[in-house]
Amino acid sequence: MDSYTTIAELVERAKEMQDEDKRKSELGLSDEELAFYDILAAKKDIINEAGPIQDVVHNVVKAVKSNLQIDWTNKEDAKAAIRLAVKKELRGKVSILELNAILQEIMEQAEGQFKEWRA
Repeated sequence: MDSYTTIAELVERAKEMQDEDKRKSELGLSDEELAFYDILAAKKDIINEAGPIQDVVHNVVKAVKSNLQIDWTNKEDAKAAIRLAVKKELRGKVSILELNAILQEIMEQAEGQFKEWRA
């Protein structure tokens, strides 16, 4: 790879980061919330909630974070507590048939994002 290609890639990456920062700002979301937003926004046609999805995202991330504990990914009871908290948040907003699929994606995102969580 030559210098021009390297510089072009760095410029493109910087632009992507600026676009992501702008998107977070426009949506009123934190870094942590943006990935959860993407999960729910991709399924907005099945979410029965008046108002912006961001409100649901804030509450889902809060439900996840309030149930985190050290080594939670290795503890079934801790994962179950997170699943229950997220289910409570999504109950009535998502059909029962769709809930498990969304819940699975949220749990995968939570594990990816908060796996190394420390109190």
